[in-house]
Amino acid sequence: MLEQVERANLFLMPLDEVRGWWRYHHLFADLLRARLQAEQPGRVAALHRNAAAWCQQHGLADDAVRHALGAGDAAWAARLIEQHFDAIYYWRSEGATIRRWVSALPADLVRSRPRLLLVQALMAATSGALEAVEPLLDVAERTVAGAAEEPFEPTAGRAGSVLVNVPALIALHRSYLAQLRGDAESTAASASRVLAELGEGERMLESVTRWQLAVAEWLRGRPAEAERAFASSIAGWRAVGQPTSTAYGGYQLVQVQRAQGRLDAAVRTCLHALEFTAPAGQPTLSAAGPAYVGLAEVAYERNELDTALRHVTEGIALGRRFVYTAPLAAGLVTLAWIRQASGDPDGAREAMSEAGGVEPGPGVAVLLNPVPAKRARLLLAQGEVAAAARWAQQRGLGPDDEPPYPREPEYLVLARVLIAQDRPVPALALLDRMLAAAAAQDRAGSVIEIRTLQALALAASGEEDATVDALAAALALACPQGCVRVFADEGPPMSALLGRLVAAQKADQAAARNVPLGCLAQLLRAFGGKEAAAGAGRGAAAAVPGLVEQLTARELEILVLLAAGTPNPRTAEDLVVSLDTVKKHVSHLLGKLGAANRTEAVTRARQLGLIP
Repeated sequence: MLEQVERANLFLMPLDEVRGWWRYHHLFADLLRARLQAEQPGRVAALHRNAAAWCQQHGLADDAVRHALGAGDAAWAARLIEQHFDAIYYWRSEGATIRRWVSALPADLVRSRPRLLLVQALMAATSGALEAVEPLLDVAERTVAGAAEEPFEPTAGRAGSVLVNVPALIALHRSYLAQLRGDAESTAASASRVLAELGEGERMLESVTRWQLAVAEWLRGRPAEAERAFASSIAGWRAVGQPTSTAYGGYQLVQVQRAQGRLDAAVRTCLHALEFTAPAGQPTLSAAGPAYVGLAEVAYERNELDTALRHVTEGIALGRRFVYTAPLAAGLVTLAWIRQASGDPDGAREAMSEAGGVEPGPGVAVLLNPVPAKRARLLLAQGEVAAAARWAQQRGLGPDDEPPYPREPEYLVLARVLIAQDRPVPALALLDRMLAAAAAQDRAGSVIEIRTLQALALAASGEEDATVDALAAALALACPQGCVRVFADEGPPMSALLGRLVAAQKADQAAARNVPLGCLAQLLRAFGGKEAAAGAGRGAAAAVPGLVEQLTARELEILVLLAAGTPNPRTAEDLVVSLDTVKKHVSHLLGKLGAANRTEAVTRARQLGLIP
């Protein structure tokens, strides 16, 4: 009959290719509703009630809520929202759906139901509206104390629900609030209270609580302990099939691994997350967004700009539909730096501005919200020293402070501001304190960046040997993981320091001796500007005036080794090529540079600005 009605064009339209679902044409549906209201208004509520019951029975949560509201039964709609919250928010990452549902309820009804208050508190916290969270928690606590507990059967089951245990969830919210403020001790204390409140089989709540304990360890600057705790939480979420928390916890684990300087481990974490959120042959979930952002961050650090752009584009698109805003903000920050490294400062500012519109919130700890510090860092990279200095002053940063780890990114910007203001002495004192803390906690990623800034500050102080020592120490940690941008983003001053390091190697200075020459060549390419960055990995190099034929990326690598006085056999060993291949590259170099020997080639390359 349905097919006959369709063929007769009687206002019926199929919703799928197999003709399993149908609807009336919108105008015809409006006509029928208007006629029903005019002729049988008393039936409207009953029909909505029947529709809500049928939709509830068949798992159509959005339609069930809509029809319950249409029936005038807001209490029923509230119960439906509570029952489906976990599945919609955590499984399907549809925060907008939850907000639409709750906004349709009477405010008095929401205030009388602790679970709905906690839903509002969670959505406020994940969007960075911290000022709204605590009042909601206070009302929820008072409501629980004065009301009898009604039966609650979440569609996600007790194991997969956070709303199943209201007292535990209130304590969990307080832990999350402390986390966002960067208070590690209060985060851990509230999380411990949650564990005491948990009932049997409440696995989702337990996993989220252990995640809070993991974040507390991260905020304390203890990455090894945080990594173990994050891994435990992620395993629990995967066990209950929960993609949203698995994805967000995995992204935070990536940040911990990057703080340790373990980029390879971070990549493995991202790929493991994608196996769960973007399985082959199935639709990609929005929860895959954080993993793509993590891959982009690592690719950018390794100066793989094309790969980073591809990953971050995917991550941003998916992140716009993800319930947590932090990965989206981080993705836009990474896009800004990709554009900056590619010679597009206007595009960098545009992406950074958009990141500011979605960042987790001004009250969120810097470690959990990278946007403000990264924005100030971009100001410095674009020569806006005064603006960056004003930002540091507004944040209350001083060179005599003892920087807590959750604020480390801010103080690294302050150190850069001091160096740019030609104040290397206070910068060095600040960096020395930060280095001692980072080294004591085995945060190699932090040590690399701090050592890099120390080298710049020491150079500004005229301490030649100490400059080379600091830079060599940073490179010794960075090179095995392929870290590049931590140096290249410092611009021309760092390029000059690399020249000093090459000279130190030629002089056989002890500190510089162990820096791989292949690593130096890779860094040189990163300083080649927009064209060199775009051509990395494709055999292209930056166009240099004065050359009839431009050098390839490989020839630039060979050139750095020539400047260091490296003999051909060692060059072949460092670059993992044959000796004949090296000889051919050297011959091509001499021809392109118009040089009779290696010494002339190096001199000519320096005149052209090919090497420091």
